[in-house]
Amino acid sequence: MALPENMVTNVLSENQNQFITVKFLTKDDEVRVYNGCMNVIKGLKGNERGKIAAAALKAHGYVTLKTSDGYKCFKMDRVLAFKAGGRHVFTMGDEIV
Repeated sequence: MALPENMVTNVLSENQNQFITVKFLTKDDEVRVYNGCMNVIKGLKGNERGKIAAAALKAHGYVTLKTSDGYKCFKMDRVLAFKAGGRHVFTMGDEIV
């Protein structure tokens, strides 16, 4: 069971431009863990297509992270646990170790 979307939104808004670790479900119900920094624009293409794609992701509830493997995104309503700003929020059985 995922965390409430408003809880995830509130904590992430307090930790903009910081590293976070997030554990979430993909659309195939596979559990993934990403560690990265939010709101990083270095390395993004400065063309119109990139701006349109970023706006579309945000409009559909996705958050982008800059990870060591490139840019990754997750949907806020599928988050199981996360660590951000010294806080560790998780559902029962989904703690990030």
